[in-house]
Amino acid sequence: MGGDEVGVQMDCAEKGPRIKRWKMDKQGHRIEDEHPMSPVEFDNLWRDIDGTGWPNLHDCGNGTGGKQDPVYTFDIKDDTNKASFSCQSQTMPYPYNTIVDPLDFASQRNGKQLGDDEPGVLKDMDKKKPK
Repeated sequence: MGGDEVGVQMDCAEKGPRIKRWKMDKQGHRIEDEHPMSPVEFDNLWRDIDGTGWPNLHDCGNGTGGKQDPVYTFDIKDDTNKASFSCQSQTMPYPYNTIVDPLDFASQRNGKQLGDDEPGVLKDMDKKKPK
């Protein structure tokens, strides 16, 4: 059994400060969107994430943990620390939500949908001419 993959990444390694989000479509193709961030935006977002104490976080024990719940995987690093942990939950519990929520908000700043969510049946209806 598998589910859709979605993700958000913030970095400044390749193209300067930027945030990227992605999802896998039903055919297994990766659909991406990224936009640059100002150094101030990047620093403010990093300050929020760094304030969680992420180097000390481990796999969460307070998620909903249901068999159908999504698994959030975190890989975070800076110039001195690196941490990987996960949490299976419908919604992220504290303090994991203080990482997920700011990243999600910043990644959706442009307001566009990722990919095309309109079902083919509705597209076909648009193509039909009225009688």
